[in-house]
Amino acid sequence: MYAIVGYWIPLAERSRFMSSFQGFSIGIGLTYPLCGFIIDNFGWRYVFFTTGSLGMIWCILWYYLAFNTPKEHPRISSQEIEYIEVSVSSEAKETIGMKVPWKSIFTSLPAYAIGITTFGRIWIHYIFIVCGPNFMKNMLKFNYKTNGFLSGMPFICSYISSVLFCYVADKLMLSNWMSLTNVRKLFTALSQVVPGILVYLIGYIDKNIVLLLVVWFVSVTFITASYAGAMANIVDIAPNLAGPVLAFCQTIHMSASFLSPLVSGIIVTNESSIEQWRLVFGVSSVIAILTFVVYQIYGTAEIQNWNYPQSRNDGSADECQILNKRKEHIRKDDL
Repeated sequence: MYAIVGYWIPLAERSRFMSSFQGFSIGIGLTYPLCGFIIDNFGWRYVFFTTGSLGMIWCILWYYLAFNTPKEHPRISSQEIEYIEVSVSSEAKETIGMKVPWKSIFTSLPAYAIGITTFGRIWIHYIFIVCGPNFMKNMLKFNYKTNGFLSGMPFICSYISSVLFCYVADKLMLSNWMSLTNVRKLFTALSQVVPGILVYLIGYIDKNIVLLLVVWFVSVTFITASYAGAMANIVDIAPNLAGPVLAFCQTIHMSASFLSPLVSGIIVTNESSIEQWRLVFGVSSVIAILTFVVYQIYGTAEIQNWNYPQSRNDGSADECQILNKRKEHIRKDDL
């Protein structure tokens, strides 16, 4: 999806659109209680049948509804296509078929900053996704149904919070209260520093289950602020090459999706030991906060020169002009 954002989404609406990527939070939030119900009533085998079938149905819908560019969409209205054509960066039309400057991407500090900081976010996120139900089962002694419900509900809340975070991010950018770079850094901090502190506290409030669950919910809810932060920043620095930049960043940050559970499994040899769980949460806290520091130093929302064909100069000014025009239109609409 990142590869088509530059063709479909105006800069002034980019953060809000990024909340659509949080559909996976709804999937997780619904899958946990659904699986708890299926396991209790039908057994493990039907978990795979059910989720696999739903995935295939969604693929069919995606094939029918999604298109690379507005011009390729057979059901788009003339008003909408005109709005998109005026609002998106003009360079997007001139970069179709351009060669991907892999060397420039692999030597780009802003790209590395995104990949490294999101490594920390994915690390802590997968502590909740993979290790969370195990912690609730062995430390909090919840049954399958309760475990599934309490494991899933924070992710439903996180989808709602992602919409709010992304809406506020766009408003901050349009109001000129903060630069786009500072908006991205603010929401990246909310997605990593806040959960990083809270996940550390979880290991020390295990005697108060209500407080622990509140902290758990808040931690997961704040993680999705990243989609108004570093994840949206991928499109900021290279709107014409968002797909390749995402591939580069994901190579870095998705490694945390298996390293996090792997390291946790090495640490936790006794699943009823709160001391071992405290170490898991402590390691996650340090990784989440330290990786954000890298982004704080090297992160930027400035469009990189390699985003454009070699025959063109840096066209970031063009996108800034488009953003200013959109601000004027939005202010007129508000009046």
